[in-house]
Amino acid sequence: MFQNSLTIRLKFTNLKHLRLFMVLIGIIASIFAAIGQALNYALTKDCQEKHRIYGFRMLIGAHIGMGFIMLWPFLFCSYYTYFEWEHLIDLFKINLPFLFAQYCMMQSIRVSDASIVSPLLVLKIPVLAAISIVLFKDSYAVHQYLAIAAILLLSWYFSSLSGQIKLKALMFVFLASFCYVLSDIAITGYAKKFAAHPIEQVMIANSFNYIAGAIFFLPCAFMKKVTAKDIYNCKYVALSWIIAVTLIVIGFNLSGLVSGTIIQSLRGAFGIIIALIFFRNEIMDHGARWQLKVAISILMTLSVASFYL
Repeated sequence: MFQNSLTIRLKFTNLKHLRLFMVLIGIIASIFAAIGQALNYALTKDCQEKHRIYGFRMLIGAHIGMGFIMLWPFLFCSYYTYFEWEHLIDLFKINLPFLFAQYCMMQSIRVSDASIVSPLLVLKIPVLAAISIVLFKDSYAVHQYLAIAAILLLSWYFSSLSGQIKLKALMFVFLASFCYVLSDIAITGYAKKFAAHPIEQVMIANSFNYIAGAIFFLPCAFMKKVTAKDIYNCKYVALSWIIAVTLIVIGFNLSGLVSGTIIQSLRGAFGIIIALIFFRNEIMDHGARWQLKVAISILMTLSVASFYL
């Protein structure tokens, strides 16, 4: 009996350690996802300046490019064997709120400015935390609520350094944040439907999702006269985004939606570093302001770290 009890305790300990290890992988994936998102913003700006592809035309080119990238694992890893027609409902649940969120973001940037709007996407955190508490019965310690509050305040201040946001733009950002959360919940739930390793679950889900997105955007390419050359010129935007999104969903799948979303807030901090590398000459003209942004980025990083204490 003692031996059986010891075996059970050892199995429980091993499972606990395995779970902690998987959460750690999820956190690391989320950190690299935030770096990937920040890099994607820099590559998007670079693509716009070099090739003059903007707005909806870039959205079309990037999504067709991402569908082409994900076609390879879909075919050569035989992910198509996992497909069932009822998955179309899941893909609809993922993409309808995502596309509406993209539209709201475009509208908010049109009314305001990308540098003002982008940091405020941290509104996803309280929205997701509220949903997780109400629907999934999650709970958080006092210091975690304080960390969330610090991230929100620092992001708001970070945004204000680029200018004051208009009420209309703020409403669009809130709608975008809410819809992004719905899409995140949907794709995380969809990935867990596949009988595979958690990381491979994400690859399968993203294959279906972005191939479906490419099929949706193909007719739009003809209407907006997006050429094969435009799609090719968006290749680095597409590649950086698909890598970032894959890592994001791995983070969601292994460490949880709230944890992954909190780490995503660091994309602004990583964006500062990448901007310093890509656009050093432009930044040198605004030295004092950029020093302040670097200081805020460090404080945000400390706030995110304090969430996990």
